[in-house]
Amino acid sequence: MVKEVYASEETVALAKQKACSMLGAEEKDVEFEVVQEPSKKLLGVFGGKPAQVRAILKESVASKALKILKEILYYMNLNSLEVEIVSEEDGICNLKVSGDEVGYIVGKHGETLDSLQYIVSLIANDKNKSKEFCRIRIEAGDYREKRKATLEALAERMAHRALTSGRKFSLEPMRAYERKIIHSAVGEIEGAHSWSEGEGPERHIVIAPEN
Repeated sequence: MVKEVYASEETVALAKQKACSMLGAEEKDVEFEVVQEPSKKLLGVFGGKPAQVRAILKESVASKALKILKEILYYMNLNSLEVEIVSEEDGICNLKVSGDEVGYIVGKHGETLDSLQYIVSLIANDKNKSKEFCRIRIEAGDYREKRKATLEALAERMAHRALTSGRKFSLEPMRAYERKIIHSAVGEIEGAHSWSEGEGPERHIVIAPEN
């Protein structure tokens, strides 16, 4: 795919249009540099120069994230892992890593995966000229899907235990997105109630009967 072209026309505007046509892209997705301003011919006959622009296709945040993640995995000596862009829309980019060694980037309760996701997101969004932050999500195999199912099962089990005993139960500290899964699951169980307590890394969920 062509990412950079030069185009010449009578005016800068026409040169930009021509460059976009050559790249097969819209003007909002292209960066321009005016290499030469147009000048009129002397007496309508001699000299004169057309406008010339250099046009470069902008790299999306998703493409940058993909490149950054591949580079990090290379330096982790995990070259056998495959990385792909699953989707890119509404300010969210989903990347997926797959392969036999995918477990190495997960870590305990996904801590390594979350750290990797944070770093990639930070770098990919740096100097993002659209100024719209793109949220990067990285899945390793089907870890996040399995983790979500595990947390939902835990929430259901502890909610029923709280309702049966009439007592409240505290869960181990979790990250914000995991607590959100627990709260959502408990909210589906009639008579059960959950809230968060603690600060920073000690932030955890308490599940109890509503009364």
